[in-house]
Amino acid sequence: MRNFPRLGLVSIAISLLCLLAPLTAGAGAPLIENFDTVADHELFADCGDFLIIADGAGHSRLITYFDREGQPIRILFQGHYNGTLTNSVTGAFITDSPSVANITIDLIKGTQTNVGPFFNITIPGQGNVYFQVGRIVFDGNGPPVFIAGQQPPPWETVAILCEALR
Repeated sequence: MRNFPRLGLVSIAISLLCLLAPLTAGAGAPLIENFDTVADHELFADCGDFLIIADGAGHSRLITYFDREGQPIRILFQGHYNGTLTNSVTGAFITDSPSVANITIDLIKGTQTNVGPFFNITIPGQGNVYFQVGRIVFDGNGPPVFIAGQQPPPWETVAILCEALR
């Protein structure tokens, strides 16, 4: 579910880091990986009487920074996504475009910082339905330690999107 990117992106970043760290060109040189993602009729949320189905595509970049000894110290994830969210019963849809992720994971401090317009969802011809933007900082596995901007909790996000697609 794209609504909970923190856990998934951290898992991807750490997995890639473990696999690719030995391949670095030299101590201190960043490792840059680019990849494309596709959502092809994927379940996004359950609204009770219908499902929200995601379709779209995005491009992401994962940059791992190393200290002089070659140890990873920071991961930067940058992603850009364009797609639609569709009511599985009526076919009504809203546009998720562009959604941008800028996530920095500080491996020394153990923090994760998300910055930017994470979701930008509109009804074509009518305007914005949901806009998640700002800065949110996590310290460990608990709730955020800092929130700035529009950062509604996940259950509100799903409720807003379900209502927009009714």
